[in-house]
Amino acid sequence: MSALLELVKETPPEDRKAVAEYLKPYLMVEEKEPIIEQWVGIEELRPYTPDKKAKAWIQLYILKAYPETRKWSTNPYPGKGRPIKVNLPAARKWIEEHISQIDWNKPMP
Repeated sequence: MSALLELVKETPPEDRKAVAEYLKPYLMVEEKEPIIEQWVGIEELRPYTPDKKAKAWIQLYILKAYPETRKWSTNPYPGKGRPIKVNLPAARKWIEEHISQIDWNKPMP
């Protein structure tokens, strides 16, 4: 890569523009759109689940069963008087990506 840079440095300015245009697609870094955080209760997540699952169902079969959900949720059993919070945009995206892996017909125990 450094040899290429040396060659480019030695070329006349008009040729540098042509080289830059040619290399542009290879040097561009795609910026991912950041997920905006919006922390809400489980009740706000229910409409985005198939059949609008109950809060207890989401807590048991999604938040507790999949440890990777900790990236966008708080502890599924936070204790008395403490609500469970989820980052709604991240949770919706995760559910859309894993919709086929979850058994949405599981009954509550």
